[in-house]
Amino acid sequence: MPSPRYRGRLLVAADGIRSAARTALFPGHPGPAYAGLTAWQALVPSDGIDYLMGTTWSRCGEFGMLPMKDGRLYVFAEAAVDEPMPRRTGADEKAELMRRFGNLRPPVPDVIGRIDAEAVLRADIHSMRVPLPAFHRGKAAILGDAAHAMAPNLGQGACQAIEDAVTLAYCLDGSGTISDGLADYTAARMPRTSLIVRRSEQVARFATMRNPAGQVLRNGMLRAMGLLGSSAALRQADFVMRWDHPAVAAPPRR
Repeated sequence: MPSPRYRGRLLVAADGIRSAARTALFPGHPGPAYAGLTAWQALVPSDGIDYLMGTTWSRCGEFGMLPMKDGRLYVFAEAAVDEPMPRRTGADEKAELMRRFGNLRPPVPDVIGRIDAEAVLRADIHSMRVPLPAFHRGKAAILGDAAHAMAPNLGQGACQAIEDAVTLAYCLDGSGTISDGLADYTAARMPRTSLIVRRSEQVARFATMRNPAGQVLRNGMLRAMGLLGSSAALRQADFVMRWDHPAVAAPPRR
């Protein structure tokens, strides 16, 4: 049975890191590259656990916990690995988490023990190290991971997709033609997303470094930043957190 065909004035593709639209629009582009990282995610009940919200950077990688509104903990971990890891059972993934992170301070071993082996997720991390030439071609636009896949360490994957969508809608609404609107969209989004892709991978490598001497330097630097106060750390995130809607950043259109 032939595939259905549709007609429209504009195609907007948000089809993820393995985007078929990106491949069709930019067939010569290499796409996201393996970042030398793998990551786990799980949800566990938090009752009876005395935990601190945040992340731990250790010799084994990064391990973090964040509370959810429903009383569960969102658990995430990341480690540097030389090659993409093969798919395994949930029990194997849970055992790998315990092997890598089970020696961290309490309550990490207890938290890992509470993970439902059937519900633990793991994914190898890919990053758009080579930026696309544009986020549009012809009457088609791409956004989100399809346009700028990134490591999760700045928490910006979904956030940047939302910024993309808001900016694309604004640019299309305020331009005389679809072509002009798409050009404005690319011009507005490429510099910011390219920077965040680079910084996300840099932070990931910082958090998961395996060189002992590098870990000592990293930990010393973090202690020094702590002595300078929380504002020193927050200033490092200014470029991520400070974003203006294009209606604010640009002169009003008439």
